[in-house]
Amino acid sequence: MNEIRFDTNNYEFNKSSKMGVYLLHGFSSTTYEVKQLAQFLSKHGYHTVANNLPGHGTTLEECNRIKFNHWLDFVKKDVAKLSSESEKIFVIGNSMGAVLTLFLASLFPLNGFIAAGTVLKFKKYFSTNILVPIFCHIKKYQQKNKVVTVDGVKFYGYDKYPLIALNEYRKMIKKIVPLMPKVKSPGLIIHSWADNVSTVQNVKMINRHINNQNLETMYVDNAHHNMFDSNIDQEKIFNKILDFLNKYQLNKKD
Repeated sequence: MNEIRFDTNNYEFNKSSKMGVYLLHGFSSTTYEVKQLAQFLSKHGYHTVANNLPGHGTTLEECNRIKFNHWLDFVKKDVAKLSSESEKIFVIGNSMGAVLTLFLASLFPLNGFIAAGTVLKFKKYFSTNILVPIFCHIKKYQQKNKVVTVDGVKFYGYDKYPLIALNEYRKMIKKIVPLMPKVKSPGLIIHSWADNVSTVQNVKMINRHINNQNLETMYVDNAHHNMFDSNIDQEKIFNKILDFLNKYQLNKKD
């Protein structure tokens, strides 16, 4: 039976630490998918912040009213605030959160960034890039189980995709991709071969646009798309993230 995982809460752990980590969830999801990682990193000395993006953790109707600039402005303000409180700062995102992570890494001198399950290229290219822009104001929602048909898949956040918001996400990608060559901070890209949403073409796209000697890639075999939540590879992923943060928190921020 499919399970909808939804969390309306924002989270902040270990505020006394000067090592800040900003965590970003994916499209139509909530902080549910990053809470476990936020808690894990806080127990290892990091000040972690995870907020629901505009239009998320609320209603499908509200999500469809959001413009992509609202997401960009929101994450910029959050990172600016966390940076003012921190000596070191990292950004970690999954799916659309990974795309926003790349955007932030193009703007801020981060100590490091982590992009997991990145979706810069949609698996269903024609329907997302051609049909959605034309019909999203007529058909505003699409059941997730009609888009992702893998048996036993766990859906996060809304049970439907808000298609007007999905079109905004599509437009946001077109704005962010040209900014990616500006990314100079150390980065870790995580991809799962079992991901039914993000394809390995996204990893190749990141490596093509970011010329950075400090860009690592981690591949895992079993994690689902929301790879920071419970899965077979979670311990391996969390430990790799912690190792990456510990390595680069020694570097000075420009």
